[in-house]
This record gives sequence, C-alpha cells and structure tokens, in this order.
Amino acid sequence: MSKNVEIVQSYFDAVSRGDFAKVDTLFADEIVWNQPGNGIQSGIYTGKEEVFRHLGNFMKWSAGTFAIDTIDYLTDNGSFVAASIHFGAEKGNQKLSMKGIDLLRVEDNMIKEVWLFSEDIEAEDDFWNYTEKNTEE
Repeated sequence: MSKNVEIVQSYFDAVSRGDFAKVDTLFADEIVWNQPGNGIQSGIYTGKEEVFRHLGNFMKWSAGTFAIDTIDYLTDNGSFVAASIHFGAEKGNQKLSMKGIDLLRVEDNMIKEVWLFSEDIEAEDDFWNYTEKNTEE
C-alpha cells in the first residue's frame, strides 16, 4: 500500500470513529473541498475551518445519521487517491443511500484537496434540501 493510500485510509478510519482531532492532522491548513451539486451542501470550501464547519453540517442536517458505511477500494495514481464508497443518511421520512467516488490529492503527507462524485447528485441535492415544512406546503 502506498503512503498516500495509507494517509487516505487513516482519514476514513478517523472519520468512522468520529476522531476529528486525527482528521485535523491529516488535512493541510489550506485544504480545498469540492462538493458537487446545487444543494445547500454544494460548493467549494477552503481551509480547515470552513471544511470542518461543512462536515459538521452533514451531521446537523441528518440528525447525526450521515455515515460512509462502505469503502469498496482505495487506489492511487501519484498524488491522487480514489475511494469507491457507499454513504447514507436519514432525516424525517427521507433516506439517502448511494455510491460515490471521493478523489483526494495528497502532497507532503497531507490531504490538500478533495473532490466528491455522487452516483445521483440530483437525489442527493433533494435529500439535503428537504425540510419537514416541504411536506406541509
């Protein structure tokens, strides 16, 4: 296993344990997070403070249920590591369950940039944008 794959595996292990102190040691100060789609979760987040706030919102918006439940494989090509994952969350009567690809750029033993790709970005946007009041209208 390459050093870059080991770093990314450490990142996923830390996230699954909720060990964000460890995640902090793996992220570069100037990390850039590219979140796809047109939902409230979408956008480009720069720097640890913004990225950690963004990640915290996933837990807030899903009542603590968001999780990456499977990592099918990790593979690298130089400074890039691709992770084939499955993730899910629930809120109200809404459920999110889909595959994705996370692409992480690792340089100088730090995760410097993350790009996320969702199996069905429109469904993911719908999930994150859904609020209970939508059912009352």
